[in-house]
Order: sequence, then structure tokens, then C-alpha cells
Amino acid sequence: MRLLHVLRRPGEAYLAQALIEAGHVVEMASDIGEALLVAPAGAFDGVLVEVADLTQVPIARLVEAVEGGVLVIIADHAEPADRTRALRAGADACFTRPVHFMELQARLAALVRLAPSPAADSPFRLDSATRVARFADRELTLPASEFRLLDYMSRHAGEVISAAQILEQVWGETGDPKPELVRTLVARLRARLVETFDQPFLVTLRGHGYRLDANMTGFSSG
Repeated sequence: MRLLHVLRRPGEAYLAQALIEAGHVVEMASDIGEALLVAPAGAFDGVLVEVADLTQVPIARLVEAVEGGVLVIIADHAEPADRTRALRAGADACFTRPVHFMELQARLAALVRLAPSPAADSPFRLDSATRVARFADRELTLPASEFRLLDYMSRHAGEVISAAQILEQVWGETGDPKPELVRTLVARLRARLVETFDQPFLVTLRGHGYRLDANMTGFSSG
């Protein structure tokens, strides 16, 4: 899944990191205001909001910003009446702390399956719950890091994506772009795609980055 995670407090990214380690693509927003700006342009499967007070969450505005994705809220405390109002206003799920991570992840996957948001121009159908990529009549199960990479590239099919963008958006790393790490992951994923689908799909544009080619007919080196 590609998720936008609204942090409860700046720097408090434990849940986001757990989701990344579980194989999801997670972008972080420092507050709801930032999320309202980022969400419409992000093509997210869902927005996960952590808050202290559920009554302070602008549910309707977030639902509109998500544009078909799911909205899940985690509140420190919330009365049943408040949770009911949130659900009626458009939230897809509302948790109160403590939250069990496995249950949260399963609920997110179930909600996304009910409201799929396929990436435009991507040749693949991706199942984040099983980390399976399907193309034509074949399917490929990927390790978590390679699935995150393919998921991100699929959502930006046709665009040239730099190594720094991949590290930040897929692994949440900033600073040193570490192009060698990206090259290794791209090469590994490309090899699996060739083995299963007879096409590499990932094009290397030296000095610029990488592109997922939805109309691939030949092989690309690099």
C-alpha cells in the first residue's frame, strides 16, 4: 500500500517505520494541514491520521482530499459517540490506543481491497497484502523492499524518478542519495521481472534516474 501518515507529534514516526518495514510505501505529514495539501496530489491508497483528540479532526476535508482512498484514524481517546460521528462523516475506521499493529495492518489491507486505486498506465496489478505483482497471466511474489520499489514506480509509470526520490519515498531516507543502493535494488527487481514476465520494465536513464515503462518491448541495460 501507498500511505500518507499524519504524525501525532513531529518526529514521532514509530508507526510509519513499522509500516515501511512491513513492506508499505509511507509518506509522512507533520500535521493535518500538511496532509490536506499533500494528499490530493499523492495518489495514496489511504491516509492514516494519529491524533490526541478525535473531535479536532476535519473528517469531511480529509475524505475529500484522499479522493477515493481510505481514511483511518488513531486517537488517544474517543467516546463511542465520537467514533460513530467520525465513521458517519466518512472515515473508514477509527481506532483508540493501544493499537495492535497486526490488526491495524490487516484492517488497512482489507479496506484498500474494498476500494482499489490502481495506478494509471502501470502494466501491473499489485496486491499489497500478499506482495504479488500480476501481469498478463503470470504473477510474481516479491520481497518487501522490491515490492515497495515496484509499487512506487508503478504509481509514477512513465516518469523519470531519481535515486534520491526513491530513497526518500520508498525507504524514508534523506541526505546522501546512496545511488549504489538503488542500483542494486533496481537490478535485483529487474532480474525478477525478466525471469517471470520476460520483460524488464524498468529503464535506467544514466545520470537521471529510472522509469517504469508500461509499453516495454525490449530489454534495457544498466
